[in-house]
Amino acid sequence: MSRHLSEEKRRALMEAAVDLFSTQGFHATPTQQISERAGVSAGTLFRYFRTKEDLIDSLYSSIHRALADAVDEAIRPEIPVEDQIKNVKRQVLHWMFENPKKTLFFEQFSSSPNITEKAKEEVVIRFSALDDLYRKAVSRGILKGVNREVFLANFWYPNFMLIHLHTIGKLQSDVEETIEQSVASMWCGLEQKQ
Repeated sequence: MSRHLSEEKRRALMEAAVDLFSTQGFHATPTQQISERAGVSAGTLFRYFRTKEDLIDSLYSSIHRALADAVDEAIRPEIPVEDQIKNVKRQVLHWMFENPKKTLFFEQFSSSPNITEKAKEEVVIRFSALDDLYRKAVSRGILKGVNREVFLANFWYPNFMLIHLHTIGKLQSDVEETIEQSVASMWCGLEQKQ
């Protein structure tokens, strides 16, 4: 029973932290506020996370694991690489629209000095499936002259703008149509004219 309560409190602390960090930022969010939002006493947070930075690393790793799972689930080796890349983009966008606060946290802290090098290294390993798809597309002549950084920028960064617009109610289309337009736009931006 206490294990269940412990996991419940840990989850409540992480959810409260994501909510507050994604709207207020790291430095503007005291641990006391996280504890209050989670409905636990002030000292409870430090039973689960040694420091505020440990909490951020745990959140960062958890969100990256979920996104990496979304990438892995979308890969279907039996279909063409181009379609796999498009499927991965769709799956990632679905996850992001379903988890906007986690997405905003991901965006905000991906380049933050508050994330440890260890956590950043784990991310590189987790997204190796997307890198594999990129390498296959290049080796098969599908993405001629497109370097990895341009591919990743086209794959990831427009998603964040869409989530920002979604959270403030400014999307012009419904989510499904937006996802399809985003996939098509990404591919048009990457595709090389023969």
